[in-house]
Amino acid sequence: MTKPVVPIGSDHRGFSLKAQFIGWLEQNGYAPQDLGADSAERCDALDYAKKMATEFNAGNVKVGVLICGSGQAMAMTANRYKKLRAALCDSVAMAKTTREHNDANVLALGADFTSPDEALKILETFLKTEFLGGRYAERRDALTALGGL
Repeated sequence: MTKPVVPIGSDHRGFSLKAQFIGWLEQNGYAPQDLGADSAERCDALDYAKKMATEFNAGNVKVGVLICGSGQAMAMTANRYKKLRAALCDSVAMAKTTREHNDANVLALGADFTSPDEALKILETFLKTEFLGGRYAERRDALTALGGL
């Protein structure tokens, strides 16, 4: 069985948490795809959200993770792309609900505001929660129809 590919990108402030996530993903049956950053040197979060969009546009992935200091730069950039539905989550409940009700496919996290332990719980919930469909599919489809890059 092929492991699900999960692209993951961060800026310098999310670099340490990204490394922890990569280890967790490998240990839990996923194939992490590291989009960078490659060090803790200052870089721009927007570049990694663009890389995420490239992966989704290629059609090879269904879910991804973006991490920066607040999570906002990643979420705001990612949501400019038509195929990305990024959700900034700061709790397990938010991760569960945004997957169930919004079919979010990119988890955005703020490394400066989420402890590593809580972040791992959020990641696990995000990856394991299924979209409910039904009336929520109408919302997702209407959002997609708005367009984007």
